[in-house]
Amino acid sequence: MLARALADDPLPALVRDGGFIRDGFDSELDRARQLQREGQDMLLALENREASASGIGVKVRYNQVWGYYLEATKSQLNSAQLEGKEIPAQFVHRQTTTNSQRFTTAELMALERDLASAGLRAQQREEAVLAELVAAIKAHSVALLAVSEALATLDALSTLAEVAARYGWVRPTLTDGVELAIVAGKHPVVAAKVADFVANDCELSGGKFWLLTGPNMAGKSTFLRQNALILILAQLGSFVPASKATLGVADAVFSRIGAADDLAAGQSTFMVEMVETAQILNRASKRSLVILDELGRGTATYDGLAIAWACVEDLVQRVGCRTLFATHYHELTALAEKLPTLSCHQLAVKEWQGGIVFLHQVLAGAAAGSFGVQVAKLAGVPQPVVRRAGELLEGFLKVARGRGVLRVDELSLFSAPVAQAVREESEIEKRLRAVDVDGLSAREALEFLYALRREVEQGKLH
Repeated sequence: MLARALADDPLPALVRDGGFIRDGFDSELDRARQLQREGQDMLLALENREASASGIGVKVRYNQVWGYYLEATKSQLNSAQLEGKEIPAQFVHRQTTTNSQRFTTAELMALERDLASAGLRAQQREEAVLAELVAAIKAHSVALLAVSEALATLDALSTLAEVAARYGWVRPTLTDGVELAIVAGKHPVVAAKVADFVANDCELSGGKFWLLTGPNMAGKSTFLRQNALILILAQLGSFVPASKATLGVADAVFSRIGAADDLAAGQSTFMVEMVETAQILNRASKRSLVILDELGRGTATYDGLAIAWACVEDLVQRVGCRTLFATHYHELTALAEKLPTLSCHQLAVKEWQGGIVFLHQVLAGAAAGSFGVQVAKLAGVPQPVVRRAGELLEGFLKVARGRGVLRVDELSLFSAPVAQAVREESEIEKRLRAVDVDGLSAREALEFLYALRREVEQGKLH
């Protein structure tokens, strides 16, 4: 019934737009639509009939005052009178103008009424037909919903099966423990788009905590997401993109990735980050999987480092859940000596010809640095800016190691190089510093400057 009743896609978004009931399904609706579509043809047919029957070449005309009417010119009426033809009795006089007379007929008035109401009648009838269809469908709603759910499940499972076969996914082993051992895991979406996607292992069994470091674009966020997605796929009954996977069933997967504000709620990017982090710390259990990316980056450096440090300690010591934590705070790697379940891992890069090559391999150990300046260069930041950033970075690192000549908060982003060499004043600078400028008259000041210039020219001052 629905196939016969509903028009072909795309159906209109709103009921009032009409056009969702197929032609031929309802005769009353068809007549109203035909009247809409063929109104002009019907008027022309009426005009031809009346002109032929009366012998007067009347024409159907329209204006906003009289609506539709039949019009005969004076010359047409005079010719008809000479030929002995009379104005038909059904012609009802409406108006006389300088050059014509206007008439109507019962048929024309009825047709005009039909044309005026055809659109409204078509809409009303279509809505009535739709209401009848809805009522008929409601009578079978339980069966239809069951069929819909079964088809949706079949669609999802068949799609997962097709993807698993196409990309060589494997059946995971699910346990009641807290294992998470993935061999050669891949991101299910990215790997389908990137032919040379690099597979990586992940071992978080027993509530281990992996602290990931490495430059931007190296693949930290992708690695975090892929392991969470592998666990989710396994728990919904799918094969997974890996060579082997042993997974303990998680009670929840918590994610804090990305930066976004909530202007409607009056929350800044950092506030949103802290609210989400609070939910993780308050709700995660030993059976959970937590992935955290760049926690603390939305505030000042040391504030962010302190918050990230405290969160790491809490997740390891109190919660004890399986965790992947990506960060640019390399100071956090010191926690590996303090927390036995925490281990440092890095996304490997290779320095080559003044730049870096992303290897996308997860290796044991902490990264040598964030390589932010090199990434900026790869992104197309202007060379002068990259060069200046490199100079500033070198200065900041010297300050951090206690070898700089300036404090970090005294460094100007627009000054000369950070490490400023101390030099002796020249003789000219000493003479200028010694003179009492306020005590000199204009003439004395000029004489002083002339004297300095003579000494410079004579080689006495440098």
